[in-house]
Amino acid sequence: MQIGVIDSWEKDLDQEIYDLAEEVGRLVARRGGTLFTGGSTGVMEAAMRGARSENGMTVGIIPTEKKENHAFLSQYAAVLIMTGMGEYGRSVPLIHSVDGVIAIGGGAGTLMEISMAYHQHKPIVCIPVNGYMSDRIRGLLKDLYLDHRRIQTLHFAKTPTEAVDLLYDSIERRLAGSLEHSRS
Repeated sequence: MQIGVIDSWEKDLDQEIYDLAEEVGRLVARRGGTLFTGGSTGVMEAAMRGARSENGMTVGIIPTEKKENHAFLSQYAAVLIMTGMGEYGRSVPLIHSVDGVIAIGGGAGTLMEISMAYHQHKPIVCIPVNGYMSDRIRGLLKDLYLDHRRIQTLHFAKTPTEAVDLLYDSIERRLAGSLEHSRS
């Protein structure tokens, strides 16, 4: 599985947020998943550090054409994909490349990536962090969908273990449904 962790590059957030991300990274690696992020510092770096601590594969999809030009480059991305597409442009290949996403904290960019995953029918799990997008989005929802089309349920988890379990279960159900659909 290719799992995206979407979140913030900021380096001055509460330690709790980095700890959540690092544990998510460890859990994804233990399941044999490849962890995809925006390849930056902050929460992305914590998730990749966790995955690498379990010998997991990490992929950073960065906004610049050259890694030397990315001021917030994480040292934990084993593979770098340099898009040259800017901060928001890199979200397109990131979301297209993953089977599902876990949002931890984040801001408007995280909301944009959640919306992209939603439109692509990709499973989404948020670990709510008070004051950040992964929590604020609950207040925006009338139900567990971003809009009236009810394309993809958003899930909310209290712990990294619950988030990874929910995401993997959702991806497996989606894949099983696709297999059933293709057989009919």
